[in-house]
Amino acid sequence: MSELHQLRKATSLHDLAAILNYTPSALSYLVYKRPAKYTQFSIPKSNGSTRQICAPCDELKALQRRVKILLDECLATIENASLARGAISHGFKQGHSIITNAETHKKRRYVFNVDLKGFFDSIHMGRVRGYLISNNDFKLNPNVATVMAQIMCHDNKLPQGSPTSPVVSNLIGHLLDLRLVQLAKRNGCSYSRYADDLTFSTNKKTFPKEIALSDENDNYWAAGPALTKVIQKSGFELNHDKTRMQYRTNRQSVTGLVVNQITNTPAEVRRAARAMAFHLFNKGHYLIKGEATGAEKAKALEVKDYTQLASLDGLFSFIYMVNNFNRKKAVENSSVKIESFKKTSLEMIHGDFLFYKNFYASPLPTIMCEGKTDNVYLTCAMKSLMDKFPRLCKLNKDGKPALKVRFINYSELTHRVLDLNGGSADLAAFIRTYAKNCGKYKAHPPLNPTIIVVDNDSGSDPIFKAIKDVTGNRYSIPNGKGAILDKTKTTYYIAQNLSVVLTPLKKDGQPTMMEDFFPANVLKAVWDNKTFEILSKSPSKNTYNKNTFAQRIVKADRPNIEFKKFAPIFRSISEVIEGYHVEKSVIEQNLPPKPAKP
Repeated sequence: MSELHQLRKATSLHDLAAILNYTPSALSYLVYKRPAKYTQFSIPKSNGSTRQICAPCDELKALQRRVKILLDECLATIENASLARGAISHGFKQGHSIITNAETHKKRRYVFNVDLKGFFDSIHMGRVRGYLISNNDFKLNPNVATVMAQIMCHDNKLPQGSPTSPVVSNLIGHLLDLRLVQLAKRNGCSYSRYADDLTFSTNKKTFPKEIALSDENDNYWAAGPALTKVIQKSGFELNHDKTRMQYRTNRQSVTGLVVNQITNTPAEVRRAARAMAFHLFNKGHYLIKGEATGAEKAKALEVKDYTQLASLDGLFSFIYMVNNFNRKKAVENSSVKIESFKKTSLEMIHGDFLFYKNFYASPLPTIMCEGKTDNVYLTCAMKSLMDKFPRLCKLNKDGKPALKVRFINYSELTHRVLDLNGGSADLAAFIRTYAKNCGKYKAHPPLNPTIIVVDNDSGSDPIFKAIKDVTGNRYSIPNGKGAILDKTKTTYYIAQNLSVVLTPLKKDGQPTMMEDFFPANVLKAVWDNKTFEILSKSPSKNTYNKNTFAQRIVKADRPNIEFKKFAPIFRSISEVIEGYHVEKSVIEQNLPPKPAKP
């Protein structure tokens, strides 16, 4: 039975509680009796004004997340039954973004933007309840619709800060979208919406007057009568201060992206990212627009140092997201591979920033493994052995194990800009270029060690060769043909803050890999009537692979697994961390004085 069908059958708070996996008393308390359910605060908007945020308490947020999941599942059922929904609104939806919203309007003669005033505030509890009762896709029992609306609303409106507000705003806004799509189609325009931002575009010689009107010189534009009527009829109001027409001869932007030719980030955004990175690498800080308003806004610059990288990280990620969208679009229905696209100069700077963030200025020791399964093994083992290795893990204030190291997770991003996708070949190249990469940063020394942890077997031969090439004879022993790496050692200092830790050899000198440090009964664990196949990447129908072992056996049953064989690995890691120390005074001495705020 689908979640939507269960919701339609529900007739009371008790029924809804069962669907949400709550007891009726717990649900009733959260909805009707729990005091101080929201915390209010303001955040700055890009135009200098402030946005009021109403953040639910943890208990209510957990409930609202379940409601959001429930509504998302209902929407999936509805969309599977009707192909008409889903391609108009691009905000708060999986697979949609400001990029897909802007893409609709590229290469157009006219791009017309209007904004809805008080979008979330205009969706009050009565509208939410009425929608859930009367909408043909839902048709909920009034009692259930009332409780749902009470869970999702605060002060008789959708609170900005609630997990449910985005999905509810899309539900309520869908009728508006359908009406505006029809209006756009009648007038030869394209239409899309991202939250409260509505965009129409066309290549017609004159823009349709039903949608937008101008004065004689086209200096002033306003919403046309048909557009205004639809918006008012749908229960919304226009914010006339944000109405604008953009022509092909000038820069056209939609939800912050330029759409004249390809969908792209504005040039000034890319220039700003370059300048910020340059300042960070050379001076240990960068400047970003602050939170001043009015006349002081243009002058206000906030100083962020090497411990405050989130703003610059977000800026680079935004640029990468747009570029990656364009690359993927270019290879659709073609024989060209995405890897064939050369890195841009800005992507190289992005790579330098990620190296700085993850390896040079990381606030915690960084651990790199060959793949994601080793990350899971070591994380679970550290949590189980934290009493013996407090440098690696200890209890937080909530009494839960918290790592004191960080692991690198390989992704499409690290592959593209850092040439890191896991595997011994990537780590070998990383070792060879590490010292050179560190030389790009002038403001301070590396803050914490970077530790590569790998298997001590033939699969790591490229890494062993890289260690030998970089360190020379420091860790070598002679053999009949010259010298080879001494693999009886478990720790190798490479350069700067980089070290390599190998799994210790067996007592008879035989190679080891990470799985050798689990008890035999764990390695023999059966999952889904299958056994663990360590070496094969493509297990048979009777076996499962390393990823399944890591997730379904090790992570799922961590408290019951004996991890004591991992202790030698952790001793080596702890020794590296203990041996690397940079005085804070040394870091501060290397940093230039921070500029005073204007």
